[in-house]
Amino acid sequence: MTQPEYAQRLEADGVLLQDVAVRAEAMPARWLRPVPRCPGWTLEGLIGHCAGVWTFVASSLAVDRAVDRDSIAQPDCPLSQWHADALARITAALRGRQPSEPSWSFHPHQQTVGFWQRRMANEAMIHRWDAQAAFGDTPAPIHPDAAVDGIDEVFEFFLPVRQPNVFAGNGQTIHLHATDADGEWVITRTPSGIQVEHAHRKCDAAARGSAQDLLLYVWGRGSAEQLDVFGDHSLLDDWQRDIRI
Repeated sequence: MTQPEYAQRLEADGVLLQDVAVRAEAMPARWLRPVPRCPGWTLEGLIGHCAGVWTFVASSLAVDRAVDRDSIAQPDCPLSQWHADALARITAALRGRQPSEPSWSFHPHQQTVGFWQRRMANEAMIHRWDAQAAFGDTPAPIHPDAAVDGIDEVFEFFLPVRQPNVFAGNGQTIHLHATDADGEWVITRTPSGIQVEHAHRKCDAAARGSAQDLLLYVWGRGSAEQLDVFGDHSLLDDWQRDIRI
C-alpha cells in the first residue's frame, strides 16, 4: 500500500478509536468492558495502550531511537484527551514523509519510516476493531486490501521477527485464500518455525473466506468457524491455540 493510503487509514481508524474513547468516558462503566479475544484487557486498558503506542513511536521517531517506554505515562488529563493528543502527534510525525527515509524500527531489515507508516496503520485498524467490539458496537468493516496487508504484516514481521520459532512443525501445510481480494498464502510448518509464500496449491488444510475474516482469524480476533475449512481442521485449531499477536 502507498504512504497516502497508510496515512488515510491511520487517521480514519484513529478517529473511530477516539469516538469510542469519548463515548466510554461519558459512560464510565463501559471502560471496564473486556476486549473480546484479548484476555485481561479492558476497554480502558486498550485505549491507554493505543495512546501509549502513539506517544512511544512519535517520541522515538523524533530522536531516531527507542525511547524508554517506562517513561511514558498518562499526563494529568482525561484518557480520551491523552489519546486525541497522542493520535494527532503520531499522524503529524508520519504525514508526508517518504517511506524510504531511514529510521530506527523494531525490524532489523526495515529501518525506514515506511515500516512505521504500515505498523501504525495496522495497529489502529485492529485496535479500532477491538474498541468498537468492546464498547458494544458492530465494528465497521475493514477494507479487503487493508485486511490483506494486515495479514502480510503478520507473516513479514510479527512471526519471523517477534516470534521466530512459534508454530514449528514437520512440514504440515495450510492454504489461506481470500475470496474478495488478491490474497493467498501457503504456510509451511518447519522445525524452526513457519515459512510463508504467496501461492495456490493443495495443502493439508485450507481456509477460504473474506479478507476481513481471514485477518481476524490470523490476528486471533476471529475463529475458523467463520471460514470455509477443508482438510485437517486441527491445524487451524493449532494456530488459534499457539499464535498471539
